[in-house]
Order: sequence, then C-alpha cells, then structure tokens
Amino acid sequence: MEHYDVIIIGTGAGGGTLAHRLAPSGKRILLLERGGYLPREPQNWETEEVFGRERYVTTERWYDKHGVGFRPHAQYFVGGNTKVYAGILLRLRERDFGEVEHYGGVSPAWPIPYADLEPYYAEAERLYLVHGQAGEDPTEPPRSLPLPHRR
Repeated sequence: MEHYDVIIIGTGAGGGTLAHRLAPSGKRILLLERGGYLPREPQNWETEEVFGRERYVTTERWYDKHGVGFRPHAQYFVGGNTKVYAGILLRLRERDFGEVEHYGGVSPAWPIPYADLEPYYAEAERLYLVHGQAGEDPTEPPRSLPLPHRR
C-alpha cells in the first residue's frame, strides 16, 4: 500500500492551490479527482451551452432533507468547477464574514475575520495573475497590495 503525507480531494481552485503550495515541500502528495478531463470542444467557449444548457453539469440527482430530488450545479472534471467559472476571482467583503440572515434562517459568522485572510487573497491574486484596477468598486474590501496586473 502506498503512503502519502497529504491527500487532497479535488483539483479545483482550493485543491489545486494547496497542491501548488505543498509541491516544493518534499511531501508525498496524492490528488484525487472524481472526474476525467473536460473535453476540448467549441462549446467550452459558448456561454449558452455552458450555463444555459448546463452542458458540463452532472446528471446525477441529489436529495434534500425532505427527500426531494434535484440536479446539483456541479461539474466533475480535473480542475473542478473552476474549469467553467469564467476566471473571476472576487474577494469576499468584510461583511460576508459576519452572521447573515436569509429566507432559510441564519448563517453563522465565520470564526475568523476578513483581515486574517487578506494576505492570502493577495498571494492568490499574484499566483493566478489577477488583472484589474483596485478601488473601482466602492464595496471592495481593504487590500494590502494593489492588484498584480492592470486590466
């Protein structure tokens, strides 16, 4: 039986970033992915196909707590749902870390504030070559560094 120091389930933005960060550590890392590779086809770039017709969304059924079936909006491919996320990397706002009341109840506050994650946002924006102009959005949270690349 193989031994691994770290097993990462999923190769989307979270799992892929973690694998990238751990790769130089010398640890034995296993990446597990549920799906295969997204086929290369013209429909990859057609918004109506990808989002309107849900071309790459799984056909499996999930069930809510009442036993009602629904089709989840999930894509199982190497790279996860980030294969079809349009390349947008937005930061959560400071208020997103607080308690949120909504029609279904209350989502509790996060155990950490935005400020604790801000340096990691900056590092991810550098790693993923994020382009843009900081400050254009008046609701944008504070940042320690400008965006690494102008739009």
